[in-house]
Amino acid sequence: MDIIKYRKMYLSENWGFNQFVMVRKSVGSGRTPHGHSSWTNHPFVSTGQAFWINDSELCVGYKMNTDPDVFRPIFSHKRQRLLDRVHSTIVNPSNFWNRVKWRYYFILCHIKTLPLECADYIVGFMYR
Repeated sequence: MDIIKYRKMYLSENWGFNQFVMVRKSVGSGRTPHGHSSWTNHPFVSTGQAFWINDSELCVGYKMNTDPDVFRPIFSHKRQRLLDRVHSTIVNPSNFWNRVKWRYYFILCHIKTLPLECADYIVGFMYR
């Protein structure tokens, strides 16, 4: 998954209404005293915990509108590389994920108050 897809599917641009709001951190001027841009020099940017929005603000993550306790961090390239390595070790990824989906579908079908159409919809959101 790439950054743009992550932001559109899960964060501030999802399905036409904003479920998550960007958490901004003001860091003052984005310029060092010598006039050089510090866009890559900020410790949060260097460690991958934030990214620059403009010259004076960083995005450190996203919080949910309806429940502010739910916080999603920014896209992590390191985490994605680890996931890519795990997926590459799976001999047949489509077969593996189909089995995982089937197991979740089977469990959801045993919930008597949950319609089968909802179970299909939920399992459809799993990794493809």
